Amino acid sequence: MSAKTQKKASLNAQFMNPKAQQLRYLVLDYLSHNCYTRTAKAFARDSIVRHLDADGDEVPRPEGEGDSFGITDDELKQIELRRDVQTSILSGRVDDATNALNTHFPAVLSDGHATPERPKSSSSSHDIIDSIIPLSVEPAHLYLNLRILAFVEAARTIPLNYASGPTTAESAVEDSALSDISNGVANIREPDLIPDSDAHLERLFQHACELYDCSQLLKDPADRAAYHKELASISSLLAYKVPEKSPMASYLSQNRREQVADEVNSAILYRAGLSPISYLELYVRYTGVLWQYLNDLRIKMPPAAGMPPGVRIPVRRPVTSNATVPPTKAQATDKDNSEIAPLFDLRSFLSS
Repeated sequence: MSAKTQKKASLNAQFMNPKAQQLRYLVLDYLSHNCYTRTAKAFARDSIVRHLDADGDEVPRPEGEGDSFGITDDELKQIELRRDVQTSILSGRVDDATNALNTHFPAVLSDGHATPERPKSSSSSHDIIDSIIPLSVEPAHLYLNLRILAFVEAARTIPLNYASGPTTAESAVEDSALSDISNGVANIREPDLIPDSDAHLERLFQHACELYDCSQLLKDPADRAAYHKELASISSLLAYKVPEKSPMASYLSQNRREQVADEVNSAILYRAGLSPISYLELYVRYTGVLWQYLNDLRIKMPPAAGMPPGVRIPVRRPVTSNATVPPTKAQATDKDNSEIAPLFDLRSFLSS
């Protein structure tokens, strides 16, 4: 066996038999990326791998295995700050989120800050962003997206409350207080202006003009065209007395807030020199694309007896029978398809 083949076999063995620490890190990375601070702390504390001797006494870890809980105080602080930004956006408090970004993560909305270098073995950061998430980490784009969301929140006539799901009485009181004063209302809205007043509509119109002026500063003509189209759509919110009941209601949904929150969270991680998405999501996407290619190329799967121990192919989705196809031909087609690599579906995989 050649050295190259041995190396490949060794790498495959690592995937087939991952160490407990590797799986633990994968979960911690997912929790940290999504700002599940309390869960990450509890999981890091309770899942630390301990090695015991025959008498049940703990022994030192093997060389190369870390001694820490897997998450540092500095990392926890950064997660908390990201969570604050995320909660502000999900609550419609765009100006609060912008102020927090400028204070704690200035590189996200400013071109004047350098981004930490990534390991040389990794792909180009721009290639990563373009290929795995349909979002942008460019400061100008993020600023515009936040201001567009602020405009949408100011045009809102029906409050949209966000429940962050507190796990302690203290945080419940804090979240309740935040909801009472600002949930669903952007900071640009003047407190003495009612939504239907002429002054309020004039303020919204001025805000829309400011957004258009900002979009004109974009260097890329394609970006300018895309944002002009977006601004034309959201400006139509002004035409409706209750935009939540208009054809443009999707702009006022919680999903819209979530998209911006995810984009900003990815940008914070990217500017910190970290992966913009969790490794778990990256692996799921990679697996999905891999099986998609195998299916497109109609690669046939080996018999189950010929597969390595522990390997199983994705669950096949049920195929709807076609009454127009003769039974004999349909049976032959079904048999042929049963041998082709199936598509990967995460929900089917988890429920199987």
